[in-house]
Amino acid sequence: MTVTLPTRPRRDLVAPDVTNAVNVAQLLGDRSRATVLAMLADGPHCVCEFATALGARENNVSNHLARLREAGLVRATHRAEDGRLAIYERDEAAVAAARAALCTLLR
Repeated sequence: MTVTLPTRPRRDLVAPDVTNAVNVAQLLGDRSRATVLAMLADGPHCVCEFATALGARENNVSNHLARLREAGLVRATHRAEDGRLAIYERDEAAVAAARAALCTLLR
C-alpha cells in the first residue's frame, strides 16, 4: 500500500475529541478492572467470586468495582436476605458506549 503525502503541511486540521476514549482506556488499563468487566460478560458475580478468580483481597476488588460503578459500567444489587451480599452485573448500554468510544480511535 502506497501512501501519498501532501505536498504542503495542512495547518487547518482539527483534533478530534478523544476524552471519552481516553477515560475508558485509563479505567480498563488496570488488569483487575478489565478482568472483572470481562467476567461479567458471562453474568452476575459477587465480590468473593472475583477475589478468588483474581487471587486478590476482597477489599481491593471492592475498590476496583467502585471505580467501575462510578463510570457506570457495572451496577450492584443487594441480596434481600441480609442486604450485605452485593451482586454485580454489567450495564450493557454503558459497555456499548465505552466500546463505541474506543472504536473511534481504533477504526
